[in-house]
Amino acid sequence: VIGNPLTYAFYDHVDTSMPFSAATAGIPGALFASYQGMFAVITPALMTGAFADRVCWCPYAILVVTWIFLVYAPVCHWVWGGGWMQHLGVFDFAGGIVVHITSGFSVLAALLVIGPRHMSA
Repeated sequence: VIGNPLTYAFYDHVDTSMPFSAATAGIPGALFASYQGMFAVITPALMTGAFADRVCWCPYAILVVTWIFLVYAPVCHWVWGGGWMQHLGVFDFAGGIVVHITSGFSVLAALLVIGPRHMSA
């Protein structure tokens, strides 16, 4: 059901000239993977400002890596690339669901647990 996440790790088995699927026809696999990787990296950056003065750096770095695998990646597959939400008629051309809603609700949930900023004088 989940698959093997190491199949394409570090661009292993990514054909640089062939597209990943018919949906990305004409776009080389390495370019498509780089584009999707950019979304995966920039999405946690939207959350970073909310965590300033609330958490330490090391736990936040661990949270970001864990969040990408447990929240961002599943929602990507639900919405983009023929997932169950796309089959329900959901279209997310610019990343409003995958990028903004996941990061926004994740920040909301985290801040409800963490609480307000601790201002230092």
